[in-house]
Amino acid sequence: MFLIPDSWYAIKTMKKKGRGVFATRTIDPGTVIGDYLGTITRPDHAYDENKYGLYDMEGGLTYDILGNPKNAGVELVNSSCAANCAMYPYKGHILYVALRKIWTGEELTVYYHIGTADEPDIACEKHICHCGSKVCTGTFHESTASLNAWYAAWLKLVKKNFGPFYKRIPGKYGKELLPLERYPVSIDTKQPAIYPDLFGTEKKSPMICRDASLSSMAEIKRRIRGSGRQLAFPKLRITIYGVRNRMLLIVRR
Repeated sequence: MFLIPDSWYAIKTMKKKGRGVFATRTIDPGTVIGDYLGTITRPDHAYDENKYGLYDMEGGLTYDILGNPKNAGVELVNSSCAANCAMYPYKGHILYVALRKIWTGEELTVYYHIGTADEPDIACEKHICHCGSKVCTGTFHESTASLNAWYAAWLKLVKKNFGPFYKRIPGKYGKELLPLERYPVSIDTKQPAIYPDLFGTEKKSPMICRDASLSSMAEIKRRIRGSGRQLAFPKLRITIYGVRNRMLLIVRR
């Protein structure tokens, strides 16, 4: 379910990626994009990813949320190695929020956070990334160390924000997760443990930074978050694409 106005986004079909969601106006960082609704299922339920795709979202300890792409909600937001949106746990629900300023015409994307390929019945080509970013790794998978570091911080936030729904289900198994009565309009996404990665858009020219020395990591992310752009430092002859695993991705000019 989208929580932004219908006039703010459009759903388009693309080669290789299928449907995707595109911004039709600029979206401010922290904006709550939508709520991942679907059927409440048991965490160990039998789900055929080969047949239905990647629509199974982990909720609390006792349930998953099985999205239905026919509903044309945030389930249609694709994965990207340079995502501009992210997940946020809230009262038993998983919200999608904007990590940075999103420009008109950009595709809204999240990072799926899938670990190493350990399911023998799922072919590797099912998890090939087609985001097309200059920093694309070519796969939805990430290293075990990176996933574990993020997941530990994520579970801590889930436990804090879910409250009683961390250990009990917000409904009945097999039934639809109902929308909340109220939603926050904006979320603070500055938490480095939960949102360690941040990339500027490749659709706009980089933001020019006149600094004679490299800024702190926090300042670099603040500039990317607010401008939505990559950062060019002419005096240092570098351009910063973004931050991945707390490391700067830099191109020398």
